[in-house]
Amino acid sequence: MRYQSSRHRHLMQESEQALEDASAGASPRESRIASRVLEDSKMHRLWEARHAELVRPIAEQNKRDPQIFELRRLETKLLHRCSLIDFISRNKIKGQQRNRLFKAFYGPRDIVDAILIEHRQYLLAGSSHLSTDHLLGVMQDTASVEHLQQYKVAYSNYFSLYCFFSSSRDTVMAKAVGSAMQDAQKRVNRLRQHLFTVRPDKGFSDFDQQAALARSGRYPVLNYPERY
Repeated sequence: MRYQSSRHRHLMQESEQALEDASAGASPRESRIASRVLEDSKMHRLWEARHAELVRPIAEQNKRDPQIFELRRLETKLLHRCSLIDFISRNKIKGQQRNRLFKAFYGPRDIVDAILIEHRQYLLAGSSHLSTDHLLGVMQDTASVEHLQQYKVAYSNYFSLYCFFSSSRDTVMAKAVGSAMQDAQKRVNRLRQHLFTVRPDKGFSDFDQQAALARSGRYPVLNYPERY
């Protein structure tokens, strides 16, 4: 692929390595997602093209703080994109309940088509999320890790309420859940605003320098590839 800059190419190289590491990692979920993308040549090319567009805004930034803010924005975007399948899997939703949920998100589209589309998008977003986690690890910003975890918990709570509200056939219960959902959404919005404004940790460099330092071993990153 043709990249916008050397930084863009390096971001893609790190992202690709993150997938390879995850495919052989200890987490069954991460290994499954990464392996599905890496082992299917068509899916891998599609992931590469889409991920290159996702990290382009990061590559366009020359300084550390703007790079981290773009990474945080990308993390939240990918978290949202993975939420439906994560919710279904976490709650073991099957049968008609699952079908009602897909209809709430996809309308009159054929259920089988909707499921296939959502699973493909989940693999693409999930694999990009693994890579973005690695890129944030390279940046060594604990503030991002802390605030993203808070946001993830709050958004998961909101999304669970939204799914129940959207697919429930009990109108009385749905109305009661609606109030809690609005409160949860307000908390998500507050945390998102904070996430996009709180300054990153000080004392480290931009992506290019930080990645080079990590590869040198001076600032080791967990599972960082020893290939340089």
